[in-house]
Amino acid sequence: MSEIPTSPNVSVARALQEVSRATASVLTKLTGRPQKSVLNTLKNLHHQSKVHIGAYTVNKRGQIAKIWAWGDGDDAREPVIEGNKQVFTPRLDEAAAWLRNPV
Repeated sequence: MSEIPTSPNVSVARALQEVSRATASVLTKLTGRPQKSVLNTLKNLHHQSKVHIGAYTVNKRGQIAKIWAWGDGDDAREPVIEGNKQVFTPRLDEAAAWLRNPV
């Protein structure tokens, strides 16, 4: 895999193609673009079925973040949030599938 330069000239789509899976904050760092621009681009690419939500993770602040994946595919289902806590509980069917097919 070639190294991706961090500059505003690198498109969000190209950066995601190169790394195959990334959060919006990682793409913001890779492209050097504002986070709002990256999120809008991801939203547009998602509507065009060029990207999908591959998984969810918990970021450093304890918030649930989407891991975007390049290509058309089914979106991962959102994890369960218990009560008012930001508790990350993956869905059991997806966790079992991941164990059988780790990325």
